[in-house]
Amino acid sequence: MSKNKLRNRQTAYLSTRMRIVIGASIFAAASLLLIVVFNISDVKESRAFSSGDYRTTTSGDWSDNNTWEVYDGENWSSAAMPPGPGVKTIVVTAGNELAVTEEVSLSELIIEEGGNVRLDANSLRLMKTDAKGGILCKGKLDMGTAIIEGDGDFIVESGATLYIGSDSGIDKKGASGNIQLRGKREFSKDASYVFNGTIQQHSGNGLPTVLRYLAIQNTSGVELDQSFFVMDTLALRNGILKTGRYVVTIGSSTTAPGYVESVKGAVSGKLKRWYGPSNFKEVVFPVTDTKAVNIFSFTSDVPEFQKGMIELNYHEGSLNNVSSNPFDARQVVVGITEQGYYTALLSNGPEEAWLKITSAVAGADRLNKISWKISKSARTKQNTDESVKLASNENIQNIVFGPNPFKDTFFVRFHSDASSLAFVQLMNAGGQLVYNEQMNVYEGSNQFQYKAKSALPPGVYMLRISNTSEIHTMKVIKED
Repeated sequence: MSKNKLRNRQTAYLSTRMRIVIGASIFAAASLLLIVVFNISDVKESRAFSSGDYRTTTSGDWSDNNTWEVYDGENWSSAAMPPGPGVKTIVVTAGNELAVTEEVSLSELIIEEGGNVRLDANSLRLMKTDAKGGILCKGKLDMGTAIIEGDGDFIVESGATLYIGSDSGIDKKGASGNIQLRGKREFSKDASYVFNGTIQQHSGNGLPTVLRYLAIQNTSGVELDQSFFVMDTLALRNGILKTGRYVVTIGSSTTAPGYVESVKGAVSGKLKRWYGPSNFKEVVFPVTDTKAVNIFSFTSDVPEFQKGMIELNYHEGSLNNVSSNPFDARQVVVGITEQGYYTALLSNGPEEAWLKITSAVAGADRLNKISWKISKSARTKQNTDESVKLASNENIQNIVFGPNPFKDTFFVRFHSDASSLAFVQLMNAGGQLVYNEQMNVYEGSNQFQYKAKSALPPGVYMLRISNTSEIHTMKVIKED
């Protein structure tokens, strides 16, 4: 046999052996990897649960045996009794709702994403085991009026929903409210927080100041003990949100202005809203003086004024006592009620931006729906603080009437660029003049109060404000 043929045979043999060795090595490595993966899975399962741990197998009551499965160290099986003292971990699994109708003491409660727990008992006690334990909420937890106490931790993760029913809300120090634990407390800003008590609630001061989602679902109302920045949604499902000396800000910027969902709720106090490309056509404020609900909406048809922030604020008391109330290009009175009045402040926008009223009508549902337009200013301010008048066919602007409907008295408030003599008149549905009063109009803020000299029958009237060069009309309603 020639040397070349021998060399070729040896090369082929070695190549075949190398392929066999490499193939065997790859197979061994893959097998080892599978073994490691399966072992890791087994380790995770064994670490997640200990013998005697419980988990829900269906929706039901805590005391119902059929609600539970118990772990024996290797397998899950139907429980012969509900969880009792000494159980280390209890898991409410996805798709199941657990009703806790009796006072219980436990070490660790895990609410999985998609799981739901409702506390119907007066209290729930959490005691750590081996320095660990508490509530980990990834799903929904409705606390009702229950007090959660003990030394456990309380953690609400992103995507979870916490229903708060205590009249004291969530207290930062844990001295009152639903959560009175000595352990650590962590509330994700990306969770949802719902106040759903049955008597008037306080929010407490224990939640993050920045939240993704905040809902008011209490017909008796909720009063704030801290300010909130709500990044995505403020849901006013039912009841009044009273801000007091605090403020609620919706959105985070002109490009992320957030959303207000209004069903049967409203805000009394200070409400700020960003507006920009996605919502400048209608920036809605559902607000109330605690008796009548007003829906204010703002819009802009001038491109350079289509982004910024509007703060709407409710003030108690009569306008009689606030003649010096701000009334300039950036803050105006936009509504008047029997209990008080509303002011709007345009900020983070052009200095010359101006709020001008376009309509004010009472809807069939008795809600006052008032629409304002953000447009070019009728005046600007110099460093000398002197007004610079711009060319305009109308001196009287920003007319505000209220309350609407009215009973025996109402206010008319407006700005004028010049002094003049004007008439405030009321005409009935037949066009007859039923009230006529003369007033001196001054440059700047003007206010007129109507007090009935004779009884007016209830119905729809036309308010007219006029001088020698202009006439302004507005539909108003007289009620019994």
